[in-house]
Amino acid sequence: MGTDSPSVPVTVADALPNLRTGRLARGDDLTNNRPAKHLLDERRAYTRQHFTSVLRGRLTGRPDERHRALSRRIAGVRAVAQELWELVAQRPVWRVLQSVRSARTARSGQRPAELELDQLVIGPSGVYTIHTVYRPTQDVTADLARDAARRTQEILGRATRVPITVQALIVFVRTDQPRVAGPRDGVEVLTADELVPWLESRRPMLTERELEIIHLAARDHRTWAP
Repeated sequence: MGTDSPSVPVTVADALPNLRTGRLARGDDLTNNRPAKHLLDERRAYTRQHFTSVLRGRLTGRPDERHRALSRRIAGVRAVAQELWELVAQRPVWRVLQSVRSARTARSGQRPAELELDQLVIGPSGVYTIHTVYRPTQDVTADLARDAARRTQEILGRATRVPITVQALIVFVRTDQPRVAGPRDGVEVLTADELVPWLESRRPMLTERELEIIHLAARDHRTWAP
Protein backbone atom coordinates (compact mmCIF):
# COMPACT_ATOMS: atom_id res chain seq x y z
CA MET A 1 0.00 0.00 0.00
CA GLY A 2 1.05 3.57 -0.59
CA THR A 3 3.22 2.64 -3.59
CA ASP A 4 2.86 2.51 -7.34
CA SER A 5 3.95 -1.10 -7.58
CA PRO A 6 2.76 -3.20 -10.55
CA SER A 7 0.40 -5.10 -8.24
CA VAL A 8 -1.67 -1.97 -7.60
CA PRO A 9 -4.31 -1.20 -10.28
CA VAL A 10 -3.43 1.82 -12.38
CA THR A 11 -6.98 3.18 -12.66
CA VAL A 12 -10.27 2.78 -10.88
CA ALA A 13 -11.65 0.96 -13.92
CA ASP A 14 -8.78 -1.54 -13.75
CA ALA A 15 -9.51 -2.23 -10.10
CA LEU A 16 -13.28 -2.45 -10.35
CA PRO A 17 -14.11 -3.99 -13.74
CA ASN A 18 -17.33 -5.52 -12.43
CA LEU A 19 -18.63 -2.58 -10.42
CA ARG A 20 -20.21 0.68 -11.45
CA THR A 21 -17.74 3.51 -11.03
CA GLY A 22 -20.22 6.27 -11.83
CA ARG A 23 -23.23 7.44 -9.87
CA LEU A 24 -24.89 4.69 -7.83
CA ALA A 25 -28.62 4.36 -7.43
CA ARG A 26 -29.74 5.44 -3.97
CA GLY A 27 -30.57 1.89 -2.92
CA ASP A 28 -27.15 0.64 -4.01
CA ASP A 29 -25.06 3.32 -2.31
CA LEU A 30 -24.17 2.49 1.30
CA THR A 31 -23.22 6.09 2.00
CA ASN A 32 -26.97 6.62 2.43
CA ASN A 33 -27.11 4.26 5.42
CA ARG A 34 -27.91 5.95 8.71
CA PRO A 35 -26.05 5.01 11.88
CA ALA A 36 -27.19 1.75 13.50
CA LYS A 37 -29.54 0.88 10.63
CA HIS A 38 -28.85 -2.84 11.09
CA LEU A 39 -29.64 -2.59 14.80
CA LEU A 40 -32.74 -0.48 14.25
CA ASP A 41 -34.01 -3.08 11.78
CA GLU A 42 -33.29 -5.84 14.28
CA ARG A 43 -35.03 -4.01 17.11
CA ARG A 44 -38.06 -3.31 14.93
CA ALA A 45 -38.34 -6.97 13.99
CA TYR A 46 -37.89 -8.06 17.61
CA THR A 47 -40.59 -5.64 18.77
CA ARG A 48 -43.06 -7.06 16.24
CA GLN A 49 -42.32 -10.63 17.30
CA HIS A 50 -42.32 -9.95 21.05
CA PHE A 51 -44.71 -7.05 21.29
CA THR A 52 -46.36 -8.23 24.51
CA SER A 53 -43.05 -8.64 26.34
CA VAL A 54 -41.75 -5.26 25.17
CA LEU A 55 -45.00 -3.49 26.13
CA ARG A 56 -45.11 -5.18 29.52
CA GLY A 57 -41.56 -4.04 30.18
CA ARG A 58 -42.44 -0.44 29.37
CA LEU A 59 -45.50 -0.49 31.61
CA THR A 60 -43.81 -2.15 34.58
CA GLY A 61 -40.43 -0.45 34.37
CA ARG A 62 -38.73 -3.82 33.92
CA PRO A 63 -37.60 -3.69 30.28
CA ASP A 64 -37.43 -6.70 28.00
CA GLU A 65 -33.72 -7.60 28.20
CA ARG A 66 -33.14 -8.18 24.49
CA HIS A 67 -34.95 -5.00 23.50
CA ARG A 68 -32.98 -3.07 26.10
CA ALA A 69 -29.67 -4.51 24.88
CA LEU A 70 -30.44 -3.47 21.30
CA SER A 71 -31.39 0.03 22.44
CA ARG A 72 -28.11 0.36 24.31
CA ARG A 73 -26.13 -0.77 21.26
CA ILE A 74 -28.00 1.75 19.09
CA ALA A 75 -27.13 4.55 21.50
CA GLY A 76 -23.47 3.51 21.41
CA VAL A 77 -23.26 3.33 17.63
CA ARG A 78 -24.88 6.75 17.29
CA ALA A 79 -22.39 8.24 19.73
CA VAL A 80 -19.44 6.86 17.76
CA ALA A 81 -21.02 8.08 14.51
CA GLN A 82 -21.09 11.59 15.94
CA GLU A 83 -17.36 11.42 16.68
CA LEU A 84 -16.64 10.23 13.15
CA TRP A 85 -18.80 12.91 11.56
CA GLU A 86 -16.62 15.52 13.23
CA LEU A 87 -13.52 13.83 11.81
CA VAL A 88 -14.95 13.84 8.28
CA ALA A 89 -16.08 17.46 8.62
CA GLN A 90 -12.55 18.52 9.52
CA ARG A 91 -10.72 16.18 7.14
CA PRO A 92 -12.94 15.16 4.18
CA VAL A 93 -10.31 12.72 2.91
CA TRP A 94 -11.65 10.32 5.56
CA ARG A 95 -14.65 8.23 4.50
CA VAL A 96 -17.13 6.51 6.84
CA LEU A 97 -19.80 3.96 5.97
CA GLN A 98 -22.49 3.17 8.50
CA SER A 99 -24.17 -0.17 9.14
CA VAL A 100 -22.51 -2.40 6.54
CA ARG A 101 -23.94 -5.89 6.27
CA SER A 102 -23.02 -9.02 4.39
CA ALA A 103 -23.83 -12.71 4.61
CA ARG A 104 -21.38 -15.57 4.45
CA THR A 105 -22.34 -18.43 2.15
CA ALA A 106 -23.53 -21.23 4.42
CA ARG A 107 -23.13 -24.96 4.10
CA SER A 108 -26.13 -27.02 3.15
CA GLY A 109 -28.81 -26.91 5.83
CA GLN A 110 -27.24 -23.97 7.68
CA ARG A 111 -28.23 -20.33 7.83
CA PRO A 112 -25.69 -17.84 6.43
CA ALA A 113 -23.59 -16.10 9.08
CA GLU A 114 -24.04 -12.36 8.77
CA LEU A 115 -21.24 -9.83 8.91
CA GLU A 116 -22.43 -6.63 10.57
CA LEU A 117 -20.15 -3.60 10.87
CA ASP A 118 -21.23 -0.70 13.02
CA GLN A 119 -18.89 1.50 10.98
CA LEU A 120 -16.32 1.02 8.25
CA VAL A 121 -13.70 3.78 8.24
CA ILE A 122 -11.39 4.42 5.29
CA GLY A 123 -8.64 7.00 5.47
CA PRO A 124 -5.03 7.73 4.57
CA SER A 125 -3.78 5.40 7.30
CA GLY A 126 -5.88 2.43 6.20
CA VAL A 127 -9.18 0.65 6.69
CA TYR A 128 -10.85 0.08 10.05
CA THR A 129 -13.87 -1.86 11.25
CA ILE A 130 -15.57 -0.60 14.40
CA HIS A 131 -17.46 -2.68 16.94
CA THR A 132 -19.17 -0.53 19.54
CA VAL A 133 -19.70 -1.49 23.17
CA TYR A 134 -22.04 0.65 25.27
CA ARG A 135 -21.59 0.49 29.05
CA PRO A 136 -20.87 -3.26 29.10
CA THR A 137 -22.78 -5.40 31.57
CA GLN A 138 -20.85 -8.59 30.81
CA ASP A 139 -17.45 -9.69 29.56
CA VAL A 140 -16.43 -8.43 26.14
CA THR A 141 -14.09 -10.48 23.96
CA ALA A 142 -12.23 -9.52 20.78
CA ASP A 143 -13.38 -12.53 18.76
CA LEU A 144 -16.26 -10.90 16.87
CA ALA A 145 -14.29 -7.75 16.08
CA ARG A 146 -11.28 -9.74 14.87
CA ASP A 147 -13.42 -11.98 12.66
CA ALA A 148 -15.26 -8.99 11.19
CA ALA A 149 -11.99 -7.31 10.23
CA ARG A 150 -10.66 -10.50 8.66
CA ARG A 151 -13.79 -11.03 6.58
CA THR A 152 -13.84 -7.36 5.55
CA GLN A 153 -10.24 -7.62 4.40
CA GLU A 154 -11.09 -10.65 2.28
CA ILE A 155 -14.16 -9.01 0.72
CA LEU A 156 -12.50 -5.69 -0.12
CA GLY A 157 -9.28 -7.31 -1.27
CA ARG A 158 -11.20 -9.54 -3.65
CA ALA A 159 -13.30 -6.64 -4.96
CA THR A 160 -10.49 -4.10 -5.48
CA ARG A 161 -7.28 -6.03 -6.12
CA VAL A 162 -5.64 -3.51 -3.78
CA PRO A 163 -3.51 -5.08 -1.01
CA ILE A 164 -5.45 -4.09 2.11
CA THR A 165 -4.91 -4.63 5.79
CA VAL A 166 -8.06 -4.05 7.85
CA GLN A 167 -7.63 -3.10 11.51
CA ALA A 168 -10.30 -4.13 14.03
CA LEU A 169 -11.32 -1.52 16.59
CA ILE A 170 -13.49 -2.02 19.66
CA VAL A 171 -14.82 1.32 20.84
CA PHE A 172 -16.31 1.66 24.32
CA VAL A 173 -18.96 4.29 24.95
CA ARG A 174 -19.89 5.65 28.39
CA THR A 175 -17.06 3.92 30.19
CA ASP A 176 -13.58 5.15 31.10
CA GLN A 177 -12.13 1.70 31.78
CA PRO A 178 -12.56 -0.48 28.68
CA ARG A 179 -11.87 -4.12 29.43
CA VAL A 180 -11.61 -7.01 26.99
CA ALA A 181 -11.43 -10.56 28.26
CA GLY A 182 -9.05 -12.99 26.56
CA PRO A 183 -6.63 -12.41 23.69
CA ARG A 184 -6.66 -9.00 22.02
CA ASP A 185 -4.19 -9.81 19.22
CA GLY A 186 -4.84 -7.64 16.17
CA VAL A 187 -7.57 -5.61 17.88
CA GLU A 188 -7.22 -2.04 19.15
CA VAL A 189 -9.38 -1.11 22.17
CA LEU A 190 -10.37 2.55 22.58
CA THR A 191 -12.94 4.79 24.21
CA ALA A 192 -15.14 7.03 22.08
CA ASP A 193 -13.11 10.07 23.15
CA GLU A 194 -9.88 8.38 22.07
CA LEU A 195 -11.11 7.23 18.66
CA VAL A 196 -10.56 10.28 16.45
CA PRO A 197 -7.18 11.31 17.96
CA TRP A 198 -6.01 7.72 17.54
CA LEU A 199 -7.09 7.61 13.88
CA GLU A 200 -5.42 10.93 13.14
CA SER A 201 -2.16 9.79 14.75
CA ARG A 202 -1.71 6.84 12.40
CA ARG A 203 0.97 6.93 9.72
CA PRO A 204 -0.34 7.34 6.13
CA MET A 205 -0.41 4.04 4.26
CA LEU A 206 -2.77 4.51 1.29
CA THR A 207 -2.30 6.65 -1.79
CA GLU A 208 -5.22 8.83 -2.88
CA ARG A 209 -5.89 6.41 -5.73
CA GLU A 210 -5.98 3.38 -3.44
CA LEU A 211 -8.26 5.17 -1.00
CA GLU A 212 -10.65 6.10 -3.81
CA ILE A 213 -10.70 2.55 -5.17
CA ILE A 214 -11.42 1.03 -1.77
CA HIS A 215 -14.16 3.53 -1.00
CA LEU A 216 -15.87 3.05 -4.36
CA ALA A 217 -15.96 -0.70 -3.83
CA ALA A 218 -17.01 -0.49 -0.19
CA ARG A 219 -19.94 1.84 -0.82
CA ASP A 220 -21.49 -0.45 -3.47
CA HIS A 221 -23.80 -2.95 -1.78
CA ARG A 222 -22.96 -5.63 -4.36
CA THR A 223 -19.43 -5.82 -3.01
CA TRP A 224 -20.90 -7.31 0.17
CA ALA A 225 -23.28 -9.76 -1.50
CA PRO A 226 -22.57 -13.44 -0.64
